[in-house]
Amino acid sequence: MTGIDLFEQAVMLSGMELEDAEALKPFALGCINQLLRDRAYEQQRLTAHVEQWSALRPAAALNGLEDEIPYEECFVQECFPYGLAAMLMEEDDHSKCNWLMEEYERRAAYYAPCVQMPILETDA
Repeated sequence: MTGIDLFEQAVMLSGMELEDAEALKPFALGCINQLLRDRAYEQQRLTAHVEQWSALRPAAALNGLEDEIPYEECFVQECFPYGLAAMLMEEDDHSKCNWLMEEYERRAAYYAPCVQMPILETDA
C-alpha cells in the first residue's frame, strides 16, 4: 500500500470526495510519518519472528506519498486509514474525529503484543 492509497482510504472514511480533499494532500505525508512513528513498536513485534532484534529500531518514514508503506500490509490496511482520517479532519468535525481516533486505537491494540507477567503465589 502506498501513501496515496492510504490517503484515498482516509478520505473515504471521512465522508469527503477525493476532489474536495485535494487541499489536505500536502498534510498527508507528515501525518502518515507520525502514524509510522506511533506504531513502530507494534510493527517490530509483528516482524520479530522474521527478524531478530534486540532493541527498537527507528521508525520508517516515507519520502513521498507514492512510496510504499514498509509495514505489514494487514496492519496498515486495518488501522492507518482511521488514524490518518482523524488527523486530517481534526478541526472540521470533532465528534467524527474522536470516533475515528478511537477506532484507530482499538484496531491498533489488536496488533499490540500481549505482555506476559508471572503470577506470584503467596502463602495465605
